[in-house]
Amino acid sequence: MSLFKKKITVVTHSGTFHADDIFACATFSLWAEKTDQKINIVRSREEEIIKKADIVVDVGMEYDPDKNRFDHHQKKGAGTHENGIPYASFGLVWKKYGAKVCDDQKVANRIEKNLVIPIDAKDNGVNISSVNEFGVIDYRTSDMIDIFNLTQQEDKKLSYKQFEKIIFFAKEIIKREIVWAKNFIEGERETLEAIKKQNEPEVLILEKNIEWYEAVSKNKNIKFVVYLNKNGKDWNIQSGRDDLEKYDSDRANLPKNWWGLRTDELRSVSGIKDAQFCTNGGWFAVTKTKEGAIEMANKALHNLSI
Repeated sequence: MSLFKKKITVVTHSGTFHADDIFACATFSLWAEKTDQKINIVRSREEEIIKKADIVVDVGMEYDPDKNRFDHHQKKGAGTHENGIPYASFGLVWKKYGAKVCDDQKVANRIEKNLVIPIDAKDNGVNISSVNEFGVIDYRTSDMIDIFNLTQQEDKKLSYKQFEKIIFFAKEIIKREIVWAKNFIEGERETLEAIKKQNEPEVLILEKNIEWYEAVSKNKNIKFVVYLNKNGKDWNIQSGRDDLEKYDSDRANLPKNWWGLRTDELRSVSGIKDAQFCTNGGWFAVTKTKEGAIEMANKALHNLSI
């Protein structure tokens, strides 16, 4: 049964918007669509407007999920995620409404980890990434949201139009996160089944293209994974990795004299008659057949042992 019998008024603060309030409002918009309800998002800091709202996000100095109040700026904050990152409004909204939007708590939990917590951290001034040795830092979701705010040279009358644009964008991101979270969860399940069935092999063979990365990262015995290419024809060979965030954590690589070679040259050097391509760095290769991919992986294993 619906929680509301009329058009729902969601109030968030006026002025500069950030990923926190944008994604919280986008979550409510998706929830309203899912429950066949209509919402009106109002941007204001006026106390009377905030008091009359059905839902309040990132303003109002109150966190009370039973009353649909989702602010985190009060003196003692609004608690922390399990890993200790303080909640921002997106996290508070997702905590109550995430599973309703996703229809699945596991999916909601994955999105909390990948999307919600990084946004909450940034909004609370918690550093979760740093500049590397090249002077480069990741361009984050929060950065993409920020640039939709108007500059001083632009007409402020357009500010709500920008707000609407970025809400639409955030909704699309959440929708795609849901699709991919379901895909990862199913891929991990199928991969774990294959690992068990193949008795934790050094070369794991998957009959289709699924998301295997996380499951393989937890099984240290697997050196290479053979799996169907997304084109549905060719076959891939890829190194297992200990840490998905570190490109230098491959457990094994293909022989160095294969690196960067293609077709005839690669076939001549490797002895694999249907070899197609090997990356520079030797972490990934493609063949025309599953048999060729298995042969390539096994030759690489033999090369490691000599």
